Amino acid sequence: MLDYRLFKTINDFFASGQHDKARHLLMEVQSRCIALRDEVSMLKIRLKTLEDTAFLAENLHLKDGFYWLTANDVRQGPFCPRCYESEGGLIRLERSQKGLHCPYCHAVYPGIRQEAEYQDGATVRHARIIPFAR
Repeated sequence: MLDYRLFKTINDFFASGQHDKARHLLMEVQSRCIALRDEVSMLKIRLKTLEDTAFLAENLHLKDGFYWLTANDVRQGPFCPRCYESEGGLIRLERSQKGLHCPYCHAVYPGIRQEAEYQDGATVRHARIIPFAR
């Protein structure tokens, strides 16, 4: 914890001509500030992790054996159940001729419909590539 009375003491040392003592106290205040800044950074990371965990707990759903993430009223997925349950990773499954497969753990889920569906039943539309004019 930073003691703000040290600033007055430092000022008094400078005013009385005791520059070495003032510099020593300034270095101590500096090291305390760095330690506090590191602690704040660590706490921000922990808070972000907790917020992300709470978000996933609210918005990640298991349906038909696959994980789906709902964010801003858009359903995203499906995500690999093996990766999520073993390592906590959200790896989006890719379509192949065999069904769906995970690009990370290489699990294959055969017999799954080729087109994922939104909650309202509409099929996913693929983006169209529009070439730029030269």
